[in-house]
Amino acid sequence: MSRKLWIFRVTGGDSFRMQTKGNPVMHHDGDISLLRTLCTAQEADEVVAEMRRRGCTVLSNCPMETPEQNAERKNIMQVLGGDRNFPSPRCPECAWFDPHLDSLCGAGLAFGKPGWDDDAVTGSMSNVKFQEDFKACPFREEQTQ
Repeated sequence: MSRKLWIFRVTGGDSFRMQTKGNPVMHHDGDISLLRTLCTAQEADEVVAEMRRRGCTVLSNCPMETPEQNAERKNIMQVLGGDRNFPSPRCPECAWFDPHLDSLCGAGLAFGKPGWDDDAVTGSMSNVKFQEDFKACPFREEQTQ
C-alpha cells in the first residue's frame, strides 16, 4: 500500500497526542483541530478509529490531484496571489473572468488573446449577468474602435 497525505478535521472529545510512523506528532486540544499525516489507507482508518474512541468527531479525506488539477491550482494561485496583473480591476468580479486562460477573459476581450470557443460564448450570452458584464467591459470599447 502506498502512503498518501491524509487530512483529519477533529472536533470535540478528549485532547490527545498521536503519531504515525515517520510523521510529526498530531495534537488535538479537545476543541477543533486540522491534522495531517502521511500514511496508508489502513493506517488512516486506525487513526480515525482511535480518535473516535476518544470521543472525537472526525472527518477524513485524502485529497489527490490529477496533473491537470495541479496545473489549474497553480495557475489560479498565480493569478490571485502572484505578479500577474488583471486587465481591469473589474475582471475578478466579471462573469467572463477565467483564470485558466492567458487572456483571463472567456469573451476574449482582454490582452487580445482568445477566449472560450464560439459555442460557449454564444451559450453564455443567454445569461443576463454575462450580457451585462460584456456590455460593461472597457476592452469591448477598445476593440470596436
